[in-house]
Amino acid sequence: MPKDREKLAYAIFLAFIAIFVIVALKGLATPQPGDENAYYYMGRLVSEGKSPYRDFFYAHPPLHIYLIALIYKILGFNIIALKLIPLLSALASALFVFKITKEKFGNASALISSALFLFSYSIMFNSVFSFGIMPAVMFLTAGAYFLWIRNKYLIAGIFFGLAGITRLLSLVPILIILIVFLFAKEKGFLKLLCAFSLVFLVTNGIFIALHKDSYLIPVYKFHLLKSSDSGENFREYADTLKLNWLLFLSAALLIFVKGKRQAGAFALVAAAHLLFLLALKKIFGFYFIIAFPFLAIIGGHSIANLYNKINLSKKWKRTILIILLVIFVWDLAANILFLEKIGFTGFERKMDLMEFIESSSGNDTLLFGDDSVVPLLALLTNKKIALELVDTNNQVFITGMKDLNKALNDLKGKDILFIIRNKQGISYFKEVRSFLDKNCGFLSQFHDKMEGDYLVYKCG
Repeated sequence: MPKDREKLAYAIFLAFIAIFVIVALKGLATPQPGDENAYYYMGRLVSEGKSPYRDFFYAHPPLHIYLIALIYKILGFNIIALKLIPLLSALASALFVFKITKEKFGNASALISSALFLFSYSIMFNSVFSFGIMPAVMFLTAGAYFLWIRNKYLIAGIFFGLAGITRLLSLVPILIILIVFLFAKEKGFLKLLCAFSLVFLVTNGIFIALHKDSYLIPVYKFHLLKSSDSGENFREYADTLKLNWLLFLSAALLIFVKGKRQAGAFALVAAAHLLFLLALKKIFGFYFIIAFPFLAIIGGHSIANLYNKINLSKKWKRTILIILLVIFVWDLAANILFLEKIGFTGFERKMDLMEFIESSSGNDTLLFGDDSVVPLLALLTNKKIALELVDTNNQVFITGMKDLNKALNDLKGKDILFIIRNKQGISYFKEVRSFLDKNCGFLSQFHDKMEGDYLVYKCG
């Protein structure tokens, strides 16, 4: 009987995976404007022998960009293959969430936790966007599995190290986990710490030795220098809670569960990360995802525990179960509908812009401008980006990481198609608008229903 329940649990989990993949398929094959395009282009540069930090600005630890470069080296620019990095990372993370919860709290909790994780809006959306956060989550949850379930401290530490050299946001949960194990006087603490340090500190040490401030400043200092926008951060926090309300509400139910100690470490990790985000000057929705595996684990445990404690007849318990399932399916359907209509709509004017670039440029013409679309258009048309300045995010110039006036001066005389979004992105700067007026000719405007207006200028 227990073996049959085990098989059933895995069968249901695989059904969740199948549904998730079906939902993600549209986004998997759809190029869209966004930061991931800059990372794809940077991966191309690395595959050509260029080095991040030395040859181009990159504001994160190195592992993610080298994963992209590996895909690019093998397959070239293949949007599906590149988007498989976050998708497979999301699926692997779900498996670790399932296995951790199953071993700690049982099959029912595991199924609820994996469903809460997989079908939260932010996971479904970000599963096909290469922001680097999903591989970091995968390494983090793998480390948690080998630590809490397998007691393999060295392997856990290695995975935590890999998470740290993928995205720095993973360091807060890792730090909390290390503190918990230190105060618990666990025998494996030193193994865990040494394995993590070996991967994280050695990797950082190598890049610091190679690039010195060119590594330290963009990867660490840059994020501390970003301009603060508390109003925007509040809206981002509120939107994330609203879009993933079922996950957060389920986790909050832990306060009603007796014997919280079993889930205490997971709750502490999630709470620490969410509180840490409040201290950041600028946050984005995908920053929260680091906490999602831990929220899902405590959410699944809380729902299963409270349901089992209900002292009612089987008829009433079935009624409650049906209501819970209806709420879950309603939320899932709403998320899928939103993704179909908004999240995975793609780039409406992609083909028009590609054709215009190809008809308005020569073999040596360079592209420059808005970092959400120019890297994508450069990859699709096999063009190069001028100055290899791929990341033109406002904060790159506001913080002084790059000198905007110097960059614009270096563009003078070059054969360039300069593409901007109307009053967004790099066109925010009056220096850019002045440069375009004095040194370039306006060619065309393309209106996109989702993204607004794209303006194309010919310079040089």
